[in-house]
Amino acid sequence: MATDSKYIAQLTSELYFLIARFLEAGPCQNAAETLIREVEEKELLPKRLDWTGEEHPGTYGPLVKIHRHVGPDHLLKVCSRVCPLLEGEVPSSVPGLHSLLGAGRQNLLRTSKSCKHVVWKGSALAALHCGRPPEPPVIYGSPPNIVETGHGRQLNGSYRLRQLLPTAVYQHMKMHKRILGHLSSVYCVTFDRTGRRIFTVKTGEI
Repeated sequence: MATDSKYIAQLTSELYFLIARFLEAGPCQNAAETLIREVEEKELLPKRLDWTGEEHPGTYGPLVKIHRHVGPDHLLKVCSRVCPLLEGEVPSSVPGLHSLLGAGRQNLLRTSKSCKHVVWKGSALAALHCGRPPEPPVIYGSPPNIVETGHGRQLNGSYRLRQLLPTAVYQHMKMHKRILGHLSSVYCVTFDRTGRRIFTVKTGEI
């Protein structure tokens, strides 16, 4: 445990240094100067050793000279390599889409255990708000069927026939075409039986 805390402290001090290097080379010069001044005052940078082996608080300028191999874009390059490495270990839900801010299977902190396949049950639906989740949990696999959805609504007392459609159906919707016809938003659309014509009603026209 002590070794882990020492390792985290070392990574934290190195991260402060890399962030300062990154900010210093970008447009946020004031932020870089403030950060460098504050981390030096609070002795948060990596320590330096003298010839006797004793530690002393590190300062930004000497650290830049010592670590000449660490460029201003070093932190950015490290982050860009994390996503492909993790992709090979735990594939994301959308291959090729890399983000440091992802959630679920796009999260950079994901593990095989956190992304396991979980089967929906009526009791799980009942535990959610009115049995009608806005989005299914990311670790769940196939969407719940109508039977499980109805059972979940019966358990929580919010059973309505008009709400039996699984919410996963709406996740498969996508835009096919944008049509300009009204000057304000339209919330009522219907199709004819051929599927070739649409009828719209604007708010206030009913």
